[in-house]
Amino acid sequence: MDVALLVVSAILASEIFMRLPVMDQVTVIVGTARRSAATVRSRRISDHWKETVLPAYSVRMAGRSLYCFLLLCLVALPVGLVGVAAPGGMAHWFELLMRPFAIAIMCACSILYILVRTRTARG
Repeated sequence: MDVALLVVSAILASEIFMRLPVMDQVTVIVGTARRSAATVRSRRISDHWKETVLPAYSVRMAGRSLYCFLLLCLVALPVGLVGVAAPGGMAHWFELLMRPFAIAIMCACSILYILVRTRTARG
């Protein structure tokens, strides 16, 4: 029963991950970090302008990082909610999630599900 719940929760989390714009947010954060680093390294940009623009980059990255964190919490939500229906309750479910075989099962199921899902979507 535990293995079935692990598989179901991994598939639900994977589906939510694929539907949410998590990777888009990561791309925006990386792009902002690159622009920020390019600004710091540039000799043609004055220190005054760097002092002005770098806090704006920091605020943008902080906001996107918080949004990315909230999206990842939504991805993890079905895994936590399955614990409500799990035999033994939440304590048993969270104890199960900390075991290496459970982590391996969930990772393998997620990877396989995403591979199959993306290949079938492409045709």
